[in-house]
Parts: sequence; C-alpha cells; structure tokens
Amino acid sequence: MAGSSVRHASLLNVLLRTSNSFHSIKVEAAVKLTSYAIALTGAVSVAAYVEYAYSAIFLVVVVLSAYLDYKRGDALHNNAKWYLPRWVINVLSVAVIVLSGFRMHSEDFVEPVVEALLVLLSIKFLENRSFRDYMQIYLISLFLLAGSALLSIDLSFFLYFMIYFFLISLAIVLLTYYSQAPALILQRTVFVKIILKTMVIPLFAIPMAAVIFLVLPRSDYPFFSFLNRSGIGRAGFTDSVKLGGVSSIQQDPSVVFRAAMEKIDDEALYWRGILFDMFDGTSWKSSLADDPADIQSGYAIPKGRQVPQTIYLEPYGNKYLFALDKPVSIFLKHARSPGGFIYLTKEPIKGKLRYDAVSVIEEKRQGADSPPDMEKYLKLPDDIPKGIAALTSTLVKGKKQRDAVNAILKHLRDGSYSYSLDNLPASQSPLSEFIFVKRAGNCEYFASAMAVMLRAAGIAANVIGGYRGGQYNAIGGYYMVTQKNAHVWVEAYIDGEGWTRYDPTPAADSSLEKTRGAFLRTLQTAFDALNYYWGVFVINYNFDRQLSMFKRLRTNIRIPALKSSLPRIKAQLSILITTSSAVTASLAILLLIAALRFISFNKTPEEKRLLGGFIKKLGQFGFVKRQSDGLEEFVSSITDDSLRRGAGMFASEFEKIYYRDERFTKEHVKRLRAMLRSMRPL
Repeated sequence: MAGSSVRHASLLNVLLRTSNSFHSIKVEAAVKLTSYAIALTGAVSVAAYVEYAYSAIFLVVVVLSAYLDYKRGDALHNNAKWYLPRWVINVLSVAVIVLSGFRMHSEDFVEPVVEALLVLLSIKFLENRSFRDYMQIYLISLFLLAGSALLSIDLSFFLYFMIYFFLISLAIVLLTYYSQAPALILQRTVFVKIILKTMVIPLFAIPMAAVIFLVLPRSDYPFFSFLNRSGIGRAGFTDSVKLGGVSSIQQDPSVVFRAAMEKIDDEALYWRGILFDMFDGTSWKSSLADDPADIQSGYAIPKGRQVPQTIYLEPYGNKYLFALDKPVSIFLKHARSPGGFIYLTKEPIKGKLRYDAVSVIEEKRQGADSPPDMEKYLKLPDDIPKGIAALTSTLVKGKKQRDAVNAILKHLRDGSYSYSLDNLPASQSPLSEFIFVKRAGNCEYFASAMAVMLRAAGIAANVIGGYRGGQYNAIGGYYMVTQKNAHVWVEAYIDGEGWTRYDPTPAADSSLEKTRGAFLRTLQTAFDALNYYWGVFVINYNFDRQLSMFKRLRTNIRIPALKSSLPRIKAQLSILITTSSAVTASLAILLLIAALRFISFNKTPEEKRLLGGFIKKLGQFGFVKRQSDGLEEFVSSITDDSLRRGAGMFASEFEKIYYRDERFTKEHVKRLRAMLRSMRPL
C-alpha cells in the first residue's frame, strides 16, 4: 500500500500488510502493540490501589496515543507534528515528580510513587518513541508491578507478573529487530516462530525460579516493611466505634481474614476482636491500653469444646487479632493479651499475617468469672436521656437479673426494630433517636442500646467488636470473612454465670445473596481457594517451613548400608563401568549429532551463495563490483546490453525476495540459478 490509501486505511491494515489475507506485520507495529500490552499490564496491576483519576488519565492518554498512531499511518517519522516536543515532555515529567514528592510521607510512601509512575507512563506515549523510550516504558511498567507487590501480593499479582514476563521476553526480541531495521516486515510464519521461541525463555526460567524460591534462605526480618502504607486503604475496627461507624466497614466487600478450620454451626460463628467498655453517649472506646489488669481479673478460662484455627489475616491497619469467640490462646510471636480474651500485636498490621488460635465454644462452666469492677462497667454518661432509663425501668421491674437481661433482649428483637444501613440516626442524641424515633439501625445501635439499658438496670455490660458469620469454602477447608461481616454484640455479667454473650441485632436481609447464581458462587469459591493456597504456600513460606521441608526430605532419603562382600563389590563395579561406557558412548553420539546440526544451521545462507555466484560470474566477464556499490548501482555500470539485461532480471528477482524478508525456497533458488546460467554477453 502507498500514498493516501495507506493513510486512510484502518488501523489493522496499517499494522498488518495484506495480500489476500494477513500474512505479514511491520516490526514497528509489533513493538508498539507489545508496548501497549506491557503498559496496560503494569497499569491494571495497580488500578485497585490508586485514585480513579490517575487510572482515568492513563486510559485517556493511551487511547489518544493509539488514535494518533492510527492517524499517522505508515509515515510515522514524517508526522512529527503529532508528537509533543521533547522539552514539553521533560517539563511535565519533572512537574509530576515534584508534585508526588510533596504528597509523600512516612505513613504513605508507596501510593504517591505508584500514582506518579502511572502518570509518567502515560506521558511516554505522547512523544516520538525511540529505542530508549520503549525501554523506559518497559522499566516503568516493571516498577508499577513492583509497587503492586508492596500494596498486596495476592494471586492477581502472580498473574500480572506472568503476563509481564512473557510479554517482556517478546518485546526485547522485537525491539532488537526494530533497532537494526525499523522498516523491517516480518512474515507471519517468522513472527509466529519468534513468539514461540521467546516463550521458551520464561518456560525454562519459571521452574528455575521456583527452585531458587524453595532453597534460598528465608528471613523473617521485614526489610521492606517501611514501604507498606499504613491502613492499607481499608475500613476496619479501631480503638473506638462511633454510632453509625460500623456501617462504613460493612459496605466494604474485601476479605479481612481466612480461618482454616473444621466447619461448625453457624450460630457459633462470632469472631472476637476488640472489647469496648467506655461509652460517652455517641462512641464506645476501649480502655485496654490504660488499665489491662482490671479486665484480666474479670474473666476465667472457660471449659468446653475446643476449636483450633489457623488464621490468615489481611493487613487492615490496626493491632487486634481475631479468632472464634472465645479464644483461650493465640500463638504468635510478640502477640500479647491484656485480658478479656483480647489479643493484639505491638505494631499495626501492615502485611499478611498467619497465626494459630484455640477457642472454646459450647462452654461448660465449672466456675463463674470473678466479679468485675462494677463501678466501671455500670458507668454511663451524665447526659443519657431520661427516656432510656424510664423504658429500662419498665422492662426490668420486678425481674431477676437473668430475666431482666432477656426482657431487654426481647424488646429489641420483637419486631418493632429493623436492621438497616441507610438513613441512620445522626442527631446529637443518636441512641435516643434510634430507640424512640427511627427504630431502625445497624448492629452498633442495637448493641449500644442493650448495653446502655443493661447498665441502667444495674447489670455490668460491654460491647464486643469483631465479625459475625463467614462463607465456608469446602475446597480449601476454611472460612472466608469479609469486612461486610463486621459486627458488634453485647457481653453481660450474670451472677453465678459470668460474662455471657447476647446479640440483640436482628438478622440482616440476605435476599441479595440468595439471588446470586450457583455458577457465580462456585466460580468465586474456586478462585478464592486458589488465592488462599497462594497465600499459604507462597506468601507465608518462611524459614521455619523451609527447615521443616528439608527435614522431611532428609528423613525420606535413606542411605543403604554397605554390606556387600568383595566379589559383589567387583560385580557392581563392573556393571557401573559398563553402564558408564554406554552412557559415554551415547553422549558422544548426541554431541556428534549436535555438532552436525550446528554446522548445518551455520552454513552459508543460500542468498549469500547466490549473490556470490552472481558477482563471481560478472567478474569473469570483466565487470568487478566495488565494495561501495549497491546491487542496482553495480548492474547499471555494466556496459554490455545483453549482460546488463540478464543481470537486471536477476537483481530484480533477488531483491523482490530478499527485501520482503521471504525465505529462499527451492523454487526461488532454481529460478535464480537458471538466470545465472543464461547470463551471456553479446
């Protein structure tokens, strides 16, 4: 194609040269396509962790660049007007780097860097790209992929990494061709061979990388922990819960932890995390950090059915560890328990964490908890509305302690109140508005109402923060708990029974979950199982597991005792020598075959032999080609008309094959040799 027909062709026709079907591709177009693919891989890997505006900027610029590539057609280097000047690119890049520097701080270092890289990658597509620019695109995309690993190393990172690995292997080979001959056209068969052969590089590298991963000594020291951003951008429990605050957590579908364990009754799926014991009228707070000894004294170790769990906790930015209610022990280095079956780490959790826990469910009490500090657990703010106290008095009047608790629980769950995440009470007295006006709210309103009413009735009470329920994955044998499962409930102290759990929140509407298709649920379950095993076997592969694996290998590999007699040893040596000779002979034969193949593959190409024969024959007639002469220039210098016509036909046929990068077939060689033989002077 040439002229205006090329400029107005479709993008596909610009990229692929056609005859009757697509049979060739320009190496420049191939380099561009792989560059777009690599850049998209890097951008998509971080899209979930950056602000939408940055992803939108990247998408708009890439689409614009693709459109401009389409408008430029084949004459890319003759349309410099379509590109931004180099100085503009440099100014934009420096501005992006400076602005991102102002946004960086010690608690959030990675995200501003990743966002800046995304913008820089976008800018690279607005300039006239050379070899250096393509290499910069590949490098920035690699940095984006590394940034996604610092933000979250889940299974998706591995998939993006594999895509990038295969693409970069192909891109480097194509870029090498492009740097030597930008106008080169690759035949379809040649292009397919390049793709297949470049795939061999990752296919050999991946098993070797896996072996290195297994045997390379591991370190438990978090060398790059300073790069992880605090909070990981997720909603999660903190040391205080404001009325209406849990609703923001419950709207987050991300996974907070997975618990590998047996499947148990759904009624027992309460995952304990934080104990809130102080209420100021709008928020519950925890005094664990202030006076842990007081909480410790109030709880006795329960007896009953023990359930072991292995918890894989996602980074959520706080220090509390979660386990089935009630956890009697959690095995994790540097974890501590201030009491109340609450466990926490020294620092906020900024990376994936694995720990083991043992919890007691279906308690069989052999002795009550020791009496708590009643002054502390009956304390209420001075501005609690009088209507709440009056309602409480009406509900518990003349009732014993346990009956009073059940009366308050029944009042909140008799159907007069409904569960809702929308239009929550938000006045200066949200609890009173919930109880007497709106009569609708989510779990912290129900739990707060019950705990306050219990304290008003003279019954010690706390609010417990954690999670309720979870989806059991039968493939992996674990519960998946998401932030949507966030929940708070009440613990009341009953004389002679101790601290007892009560949940006044009615069940939420699960009709949406029921309408989801079985196929979609199965697909989600299978993918989450893959993600779970990725975390178990890759992310949590540490030095202890490495030593355990080597110990098992050493145990399974047994060295037999040498009890053979001398004749038997001689016989074994004879067999060994014979076998070695056979192996040596086989290796020699293989090396000979390889050498012959090497010689055959490295023999002089057919086109060079044809061209050499052509020059040699013309030299016999007195026409010698100078080293600086091109083929057509040499033919035009021949003074004999007959010889010049024959040489011109040969040169024309030869160039038609050679410069189209076609393979010299037997028919081509036969026809060209016939032309050589027919070349005669007048």
